[in-house]
Amino acid sequence: MSNIHNISIEQCVLAALMTVQNSYETVMGDLTTDCFHANKHQDIYKAIVSLADKNKPYDVLMVEQQLNQENTLFDATEYLMQMMAEAPSSFYNLESYVAELVKFKNHREVEVMGRSIQEVAKDLSVTDIHNAAENILSQGSTSDKAEKTSFTFEEAVKRSGEQLIQKAQAKATKQFVGVKFNLPHLDNLVGTIQKGHFCVIGGRPGSGKSTLAQMVAIQTAMQFQEAVLVVSAEMDVETFTNRCISAVSQIPFSHIHNAELENETHLFVDAQERLGKLKIHVEDKQKPTISEIHSYARKAKRNYKKLGCIIVDYLQLVRDPSKKDRYQEVSSISRDLKAMAKEFDCPVIALAQLNRESEKGKRPKPSDLKESGQIEQDADQILLVHPVVNPNDDEPTGITEIIVGKNRHGKKGIARVADRLDICRFVGIQEDSRVGGGV
Repeated sequence: MSNIHNISIEQCVLAALMTVQNSYETVMGDLTTDCFHANKHQDIYKAIVSLADKNKPYDVLMVEQQLNQENTLFDATEYLMQMMAEAPSSFYNLESYVAELVKFKNHREVEVMGRSIQEVAKDLSVTDIHNAAENILSQGSTSDKAEKTSFTFEEAVKRSGEQLIQKAQAKATKQFVGVKFNLPHLDNLVGTIQKGHFCVIGGRPGSGKSTLAQMVAIQTAMQFQEAVLVVSAEMDVETFTNRCISAVSQIPFSHIHNAELENETHLFVDAQERLGKLKIHVEDKQKPTISEIHSYARKAKRNYKKLGCIIVDYLQLVRDPSKKDRYQEVSSISRDLKAMAKEFDCPVIALAQLNRESEKGKRPKPSDLKESGQIEQDADQILLVHPVVNPNDDEPTGITEIIVGKNRHGKKGIARVADRLDICRFVGIQEDSRVGGGV
């Protein structure tokens, strides 16, 4: 029996899960049954997971009912009442407590490995003791569900070839391989933003970066029927939805915003019906934490089974309360968003503001991204939205340059597009004579 545990913290985590709404989704990526040392705590956690997987509430009453149905070996009702009464009330330190349980679990795993190595060391019939000990170390910390992270180069070459074949087959059959903008010149320049990529779209306020991201959401959901999670920290869900309706129906956004549809009501209703069938999930939360975004993504993935894309509008509005310094906070958020792209096996697209000091009218560059150079380092692609103005009077020309300032997997350069921000979209220059080309 290991002494590496803390029963009070285990109780506090379980009490928090059964008290705070959506708390399981926040920590499910880190917390496992093995994080709990006490058998009864493992049973309680399994009941919470079972309820959450069925999209049922996992408060103390539902957990009690679940445990009683499973005929657990302890008095569930009495213990739950005792635990909820005695557990610390710091429910909003849940993530810190979970981190402690993960640490205890890891130390217990090493403790078990140490005992196994001790037993092997005493067995003098073992010919290669170092190899035997290393096998214990390499196997002891992995599970059937653990992702393989160590490869011989023979294995790596084989995986690379298999991936190439899968991508080629998906392209040949026009299956989803990643997101595009539905702007031919830009798509040809950037290439496909694939699963695991972290793409940053930067721009000054009003430049059209939200429009570009919105076009990705519609294209991904409409053409490929893939689920899209939009974390809309800047605009409310009604505004985002009306902008999408404007883009699809070609009704000027101002008409929708001011409820002045005139003879366009049938177009509005038709766009509502088309968009209503799409798997776009919007989280309308001002200043969300990075943990909340993880929670939203996990919930969306459970609902849709997989995600085609995650869009965060915009990065500088996301918070990480665990960091006191703003530079460290933005750097941590950037790294977490990059990690999310791999965790959820889909592209993550984050919008970002440019520094106020960046000269208006001058072409922006990746180093102009606001608050952290870490964003520039983490991103696979950086696209900068630059409306072109007349040098004589600073009036808009109707042309926007999409500057591909970084592209780990393709070319850099500039794609020029025509502004149709009145209907919340851009169009390719070559399409200008038929400005309303299909989304």
